Amino acid sequence: MVRPPFLTRFLAHPPGSAVLSWEGRWLSYGELRALGERTAGWLQSRGVRPGDRVALHLENGLDLVAAHLGCMALGAVRVPLNAHYREVELAPILEDAEPVLVLTQSPALFPHSATAQGPGEGDPVDFWAGPDDVTALLFTSGTTGRPKGVPQTWSMWTHNLDALQARWSLTDCDALWLTLPLFHTHGLVLGLHGVLLRGARLMLSARFDPVAPPPDATHFYGVPTYYRRWLPLMQESPSAFHGLKLLVSGSDGLSAEVSDAVFGALGIRILERYGMTETVMISSNPFTGDRRAGTVGTALDGTEVRLVEGEVQVRGPSVFGGYWPRPDLEAFTVDGFFRTGDAGEWDESGYLRIVGRKRDLVIVGGVNVSPAEVEAVLVRAAGVLEVGCCGLPDDDLTEVVGAAVVLAPGTSPEAALAALREAAAGLSGLKRPRRYAIVEALPRNALGKLQRGRIAREVEFGG
Repeated sequence: MVRPPFLTRFLAHPPGSAVLSWEGRWLSYGELRALGERTAGWLQSRGVRPGDRVALHLENGLDLVAAHLGCMALGAVRVPLNAHYREVELAPILEDAEPVLVLTQSPALFPHSATAQGPGEGDPVDFWAGPDDVTALLFTSGTTGRPKGVPQTWSMWTHNLDALQARWSLTDCDALWLTLPLFHTHGLVLGLHGVLLRGARLMLSARFDPVAPPPDATHFYGVPTYYRRWLPLMQESPSAFHGLKLLVSGSDGLSAEVSDAVFGALGIRILERYGMTETVMISSNPFTGDRRAGTVGTALDGTEVRLVEGEVQVRGPSVFGGYWPRPDLEAFTVDGFFRTGDAGEWDESGYLRIVGRKRDLVIVGGVNVSPAEVEAVLVRAAGVLEVGCCGLPDDDLTEVVGAAVVLAPGTSPEAALAALREAAAGLSGLKRPRRYAIVEALPRNALGKLQRGRIAREVEFGG
């Protein structure tokens, strides 16, 4: 069986070279390979076979890295899960993914699944990884409220990461400080696997805290909220950031004010890029050359980007083949371009600027939140007839969820708000509405369809 090129290159790195730092301990490429092979043996002893799906519901850490490596070695398909998701959020994903095993520290959330509290070690299984096909099944928030499965292949990853090399210049001499969660394309593909492909080093943290970066870190990938929270330290102690040569921002729009403030403090212009779970990275500003604040640069090599009636559409080897297990016939054009649902425009130099979203998604601190998913939970609250959710501006998180609520006759606002907050407790933190409004009716069009875009404009929300 022929290994995917990604694995061939990963396994060719000098085994004695340091690669991963976790809680003060460095592991070499040789140790990381051995960890993956032993984890693969353990997965095999639990009945996992090549092509089986394994769900990973773990926080950033060595256990999660070992689980990814074990699945890679065995050729199992990884299903990364947000470790903060609750049972109501996990249920539709598990129904569609049908994992043979869930690795989790919270087995009570998976009463109908085979679970283990983190991976173990068994007799080593060599890295063969199976054919060059699906390596991970990621779920993205859909506008219908139900998460959509996105199969990501080895070839998608390899092509995209190679195309990014010219833009981000991550080499075997560099070290990435990674604080992004490994259940998302940004942290998993660009972060962890970008390092493994390049032969660089990875300094992994459990989460982002606005503290000084490790002194040897050269690269950092984040979301706008990270930079807003980091800015006071940058301005107070710029020398603590002297080793960094690249700061990348994505998953949400970065304001010109934050970009300019970081540049003023450190002399580094944050590099903005654009991507999706369905496409990995689409475009990026350059490492060397003109980084234009407020734009996401130009299309990566091999990727075609066009604007049709203002919508960004993309085609290329990094674009997925379709949602699983429910194909969306409207997701692609007849000539094979993926409809992103994002609105864009070209600037005078041919750089792409994202100017809005045709979709209803709310982006809270860089995390996509489906209003329909939140509505489906809140409408179950006692005394509630209808709920419409939207994004509201927030200085820290860019957006938060607001909920406009129609009450059943005879229901007091106080009782309804208590019931709504109790229902919202079943959602992970960023999905919970920060502001509520009691309304007589929700804005709808002539056909009765909810107009979420009008909620923020027409409804007065409380604090």
